[in-house]
Amino acid sequence: MTENTNIATLITIIFGLMLTDLFASVHRLLRNHRRIRWHWLPLLVAWYVLAMVLKNWWGLVFEEGDGVWRSGWIFFYYGHLLLLLYLVASSVLPDEIPADGLDLREFYLDNRRHFWGLLAGVNLTLLVFVLLRPVLTEASLNWMAVLSNAVMGAIALSLVKVGRFGYHAVVVVLLVALTMLEIVVKF
Repeated sequence: MTENTNIATLITIIFGLMLTDLFASVHRLLRNHRRIRWHWLPLLVAWYVLAMVLKNWWGLVFEEGDGVWRSGWIFFYYGHLLLLLYLVASSVLPDEIPADGLDLREFYLDNRRHFWGLLAGVNLTLLVFVLLRPVLTEASLNWMAVLSNAVMGAIALSLVKVGRFGYHAVVVVLLVALTMLEIVVKF
């Protein structure tokens, strides 16, 4: 195995753990469906996380190219990014279903600061990396990535601060629509 293959394997395992946690959370909800008061928004956010995990795995493993892993600093950075992404994936849905049931809308609103705060951390980490990458490698500064991560970080922070359900519904629907558009265009 080459250095790049080893790193891609490690990244794939970690992304597999993210997906496993997300899938197990969905499974718990379905198994306990009678004790769940369902709501569409947390499920849509969970789909958004699924799409984000798949897109990021694809990008890290297949789009970065062989030269990116020559810097230990970049590998160190990706380790932190993977930690944050794992925390995002594991926090989007409840870990347990209480015996007296669970209201998914209430769970979402109670969990929003934690979840969106982690997602803001992901975008801040990505923004720092995009700004530092030209210093660490011979890559040029990607201004679109700077803008995208800054805007996404600001959106995530707004979802931490604003507790109005209608605001969350509109923003999440727009994020999902943009993600679907990106997937269609990119793939």
